[in-house]
Amino acid sequence: MLDLLSLQPHQVSRNLRGYSVMFYGEPKSGKTTTATKFPNHLILGFEKGWNAIPGAMAMPINSWSEFKKILRQLKDPAVQAKFETIIIDTADIAYDYCEKFICNQKGVDTVGQIPFGQGYTMVGKEFDECLRLIVQLNYGLVIISHSQDKTFTNEQGVEYNQIVPTLANKARLICQRMCDIIGYSRSVETPDGLATKLFMRGTPRYVAGSRFKYTPDVIDFSYKNLVDAIGEAIDKQMAEDGAENFTDAKNNVNSSKATVVDYDMVMAEFNEITSGYMKKDPAFYGPRIVEIVERHLGKGRKVGDCSRDQAEVIDLIVYDLKDLA
Repeated sequence: MLDLLSLQPHQVSRNLRGYSVMFYGEPKSGKTTTATKFPNHLILGFEKGWNAIPGAMAMPINSWSEFKKILRQLKDPAVQAKFETIIIDTADIAYDYCEKFICNQKGVDTVGQIPFGQGYTMVGKEFDECLRLIVQLNYGLVIISHSQDKTFTNEQGVEYNQIVPTLANKARLICQRMCDIIGYSRSVETPDGLATKLFMRGTPRYVAGSRFKYTPDVIDFSYKNLVDAIGEAIDKQMAEDGAENFTDAKNNVNSSKATVVDYDMVMAEFNEITSGYMKKDPAFYGPRIVEIVERHLGKGRKVGDCSRDQAEVIDLIVYDLKDLA
């Protein structure tokens, strides 16, 4: 039930399980190893990068259709009790599989062969919806990619280089938009030798960042250090904004309790409401029912013309019809 009067102030969670994270960086820089430290992890292994990680829970994924089958299993309460964090390793290969899936679906060799550039939109929509489903099911999400030094051109036509994930542009923007924390990992020479760092604040040289105001620029790359860094950032924000707006409980703002609109139920509700109105006062309600239906479906269209795929539209019609009472 959508009820604005029941809304309560959002509480920022100190529990890292409620957030989506993206690690990208140099090969062998600890991305997958660190990801497996997240609680009750499941690697969806598009790339087989867990061979040397003791205790890794990994499911090899060799096609987008296999991935979609796994997504269905993630809805199972028994699976949800077993796993808390889903790791996509790597998102690059996942996106390639997604593109191949759309090409096969449309009977073409390349996505560019789909008319009017619609293929790129289809791939992006499919990729976005499947990743969002994971967080909507209340899992934590860790996305892994590699890094590349890429040349861009700014609005003044000047070229510049920036280190970004190796993902295709559309996939990269989808992942960056979805994630609360984006970290770039690489080895750094220190007085004690090489150390792997996670850079957490973006610069003109590389992409990074988080939704937390006091995130440090860089940390030694480990799960504990990441938890500590985000915890300290939240503590500083809590001191500034008040403890009542923060919680230690898991709070996944992207999770969704919404259910799919049932076509048969909403059709039965439509028929019951309109039948009641017409028995009560057909001269008054008749034209008003037609006006509401045509507002949503178009001139001359009837609810009886709707397919099962249009259940949400019928639901909106029912919502407006209730106002007539």
